[in-house]
Amino acid sequence: MGSCGGGRDKWKRPVLGKIAKDYCKEVIITNEDPYDEDPMKIIEDVAKGANGKAQKILDRREAIKKAIKLASPYDTVIITGKGSEPWMCVKNGKKIPWDDCQVAREELIKIER
Repeated sequence: MGSCGGGRDKWKRPVLGKIAKDYCKEVIITNEDPYDEDPMKIIEDVAKGANGKAQKILDRREAIKKAIKLASPYDTVIITGKGSEPWMCVKNGKKIPWDDCQVAREELIKIER
């Protein structure tokens, strides 16, 4: 679920969860850019709008892996939130190198073997 990073736009978290619930077969909510906010609190806020339909997975790699494994042929997996951003922004201004596309490729390769 994208665009719900720490410290901003808190009002839209449950709204995005509801949109995902209404339009997606599966919903997985994961960590994005928590900054100094508790990432599980952000996930819980989004999940409120999903009304029990969402899986909550804190580890973003694990969430991507789970989404890929749940997908059937012809399904579309949408990974939102990070886009082309090269970092995950966490506490105390720390930035962790991150690339959703690379992680998805790595997980797809593991499944194809």
